[in-house]
Amino acid sequence: MELKQYQRDVLKEVGRFARTYAMTRDAATAYDIFMNAIGLTPGKDGIERYRDDLGGVPKVCVKVPTGGGKTFIGACAIDVLSDALPSHDEVVVWLVPRREILVQTLRNFRNPEHFLRMRLDRDFAGRVEVLDKEDGLRGRSFSAATVGDQLTLFVLSYDSFKNKDGRRAYAENSSLAGLTAYQQDVGTAVDVEGADDTALISVLAGTNPIVIVDESHHAGSKLSLDMLRNLNPRFVLELTATPARGANVIAQATARQLKREEMVKLPVVVYRRPDKRTTISDAVMLQRRLEAIAEQDEARTGRYIRPIVLFQAERRGTEGAETYQKLKEKLVEGGIPEEQIAVRTGDVDEIGGADLMSRECPIRFIITVEALVEGWDCPFAYVLATVANKSSQVSVEQIVGRVLRQPYAARAGARSLNIAYVLTASADFDATLTQVVNGLNGVGFSREDVETAGMAPAVPAKQDQIDFSDVPKSGSEDGEGNGLDLDGLDLNVPDNSGSVPATVDDIINTSSDIEERFEDETDSGDSASLIGGLGGGMNVYRMRETIAGSARELTIPQFMVRVDGGLFTDAETWKPLDREDLLADFKLSKYGIDGVKIDPDTFSEAREVDLASDSDEYRIRWLEDDVRKNMAMLFANMSDEGKRESLKALVFQATSSQFKNTFGSTQLKGYISRVVDDMESPVVDACLHSVGGVARAVADAVRGLADDFCEERFGKLLSRGDVRLEPKYRFPESFVQASPMTSYDKGLYEAEDGRVDGLERKMVDLLANNRRITWWHRVVERKPEEFSINGFVNHYPDFLALRDDGVLMAIETKGEHLGEDARRKLRLGTRWADRAGNGFRYFMVFEREAPDADNAFTLAEFGSEILG
Repeated sequence: MELKQYQRDVLKEVGRFARTYAMTRDAATAYDIFMNAIGLTPGKDGIERYRDDLGGVPKVCVKVPTGGGKTFIGACAIDVLSDALPSHDEVVVWLVPRREILVQTLRNFRNPEHFLRMRLDRDFAGRVEVLDKEDGLRGRSFSAATVGDQLTLFVLSYDSFKNKDGRRAYAENSSLAGLTAYQQDVGTAVDVEGADDTALISVLAGTNPIVIVDESHHAGSKLSLDMLRNLNPRFVLELTATPARGANVIAQATARQLKREEMVKLPVVVYRRPDKRTTISDAVMLQRRLEAIAEQDEARTGRYIRPIVLFQAERRGTEGAETYQKLKEKLVEGGIPEEQIAVRTGDVDEIGGADLMSRECPIRFIITVEALVEGWDCPFAYVLATVANKSSQVSVEQIVGRVLRQPYAARAGARSLNIAYVLTASADFDATLTQVVNGLNGVGFSREDVETAGMAPAVPAKQDQIDFSDVPKSGSEDGEGNGLDLDGLDLNVPDNSGSVPATVDDIINTSSDIEERFEDETDSGDSASLIGGLGGGMNVYRMRETIAGSARELTIPQFMVRVDGGLFTDAETWKPLDREDLLADFKLSKYGIDGVKIDPDTFSEAREVDLASDSDEYRIRWLEDDVRKNMAMLFANMSDEGKRESLKALVFQATSSQFKNTFGSTQLKGYISRVVDDMESPVVDACLHSVGGVARAVADAVRGLADDFCEERFGKLLSRGDVRLEPKYRFPESFVQASPMTSYDKGLYEAEDGRVDGLERKMVDLLANNRRITWWHRVVERKPEEFSINGFVNHYPDFLALRDDGVLMAIETKGEHLGEDARRKLRLGTRWADRAGNGFRYFMVFEREAPDADNAFTLAEFGSEILG
């Protein structure tokens, strides 16, 4: 098996890092040098610093999505690392998370005809010995003579040194006494805490092995790290599709690269079926239709493919559940030969050692629950059909990755054989779709790799206008708790006859169109966009290259203000307008106190107001009983004047530092003094027990006055030409996302901010699925480098979206209530759009009822009138 280009690129980076480490002999230093060479600086722009878990020993990670050949990359990396970090004892420890993967990995590395073993034999001139734990404990092919004369590859599970049985590896072992003595003579012996000198773990540590950690996201516990330290590695290479937070990612591949290199079946197309009965029958018919297509394809390509359906049944114990036993019985009764069906669950394994890719294997349907996770490998799996009662939660995300691997790592001639299919009768299609996306995320893919389709009507609906109107309601023939009614359903259609329901042919035809479109998008992508996940910076997301051009061409207008050149020059300059520029002449002394709304009846209990320990804002807390009593006694003994002075001081203290800096301490003190002096004595007494309420009332009033002043001042400056609109804002190449969201299509960045709820989420869904939208971006308020309409308020619209006619839309979403803050934003947004030109529009979108104002729309109106 020859390396794909992305695999060669990944191995090149592994070698570059290893050589850098060989020069520095310090992992953190090597990491900094390595990252700087590709334009990244650990500790800046979301790129995390090197995480040193092993006291200077390098532990770095390679990220490759499922189906991308992680194991093959790891096998090739052994030679790369051995060249960069040579050792007398050429020992490699290959760690895997579970027994199933252990058995599979051992079998492949020991098979002289398997490409993994062939690669090792080529790299090490056939001098390769593959051992398991029992071989090591017995000392078979593991001695002073062999470790210096061959590559010794130990394939072990994470538990080999951790559980009760793993303690054997720490015990005295006479079979390894000779190797122990040799290591002591040459000075390489290592003392492992809790282990005998002759123990397997001690002897392995003495070889200073290279360690490959497969599926490393499972190896983040303290016990796993302790195990790695005990092995005394000279280098640790982690392989995973989903690096754990803090992983030192130095190289990665993308889903689009895998598709381009014909490694995976993408996109995944999710079809909504009306009921369980249809889901099962369509899955069976789809298998037969795909197999007929595969036979025709084999005549052209010579590659044999037998498409397999994975039926995902429910767990036992669920009322009315479609358990694997019931489902198998129904399939057999419906006409499926029993030898074509195999059950594979945690309890039952009817696949056994069968070679599913063999022409002699009859299996076409596999029934499982959630047992097919990492390590189960069959490229012939094409269809995932979920069978569950409509309220049942079947975890699709745990299994969807099993239908992605492309047979023979080569593109089929028929487009319908180059994608994967998910059929579901779930009542909550969005929830199932989210699970599919989560499942793809869990194996290194994203929402962009998913297409949705509805009921597969005779004339396929537009992808953004799926009609679910004919979905049966609860209580219909296939309603809750009725089980699966396959009685009388004849699934025994003659194989490959082509006599299949029209809806299945529609699925095939539609999927071919989808695959062609996806292929075009893949080919147009930039294979060099690999920086987004490096450096453990999993929260740094770049612009998506397929659409970045249109964003880079944009310069969005912002307001600029004229600045005098100063005393010694007549030249004038312009700078971005800041609200502080408008507040320069704001004087609180010119304003009355009528806007301060204080109602003593709302002051129910005393509160303590103090600055928070983690921010420059005040917090309100309950008072302890003794403090409350002491305060009451203190106030009772005060004069009226003393109470007022105390209240003034407490209210001023309760305002934040930012508020004081904005409006000036002297102005605030004077304004608070006027407010308190105007109070009746009983109100003063009440306010002394609720200082926070008074501080908020004062702050609300001052902000209202300042907002009015800024809007009036802004209008005057705009009218006389001292404020103008100029092209200014450009999108940054990347953003750090604390809550990344990848489950919606057409985002400008690889991930958008995921903190969306209610109407905001509905807007995301609309933008992501509307044909007129080229891309959209979620704006985060006050985030560095985000766009704002910088007028009399600093308005960060919730979304920016580019329409297919080149118009950039700034979109603010609001609930039903149009408060004064929203009115100001609407007025500012309208002014901005009016002056920005035809290429820019502003919209304020309400869920159900919009005010009668320019640029205000309901969500439905926005979708039909603006995006229709």
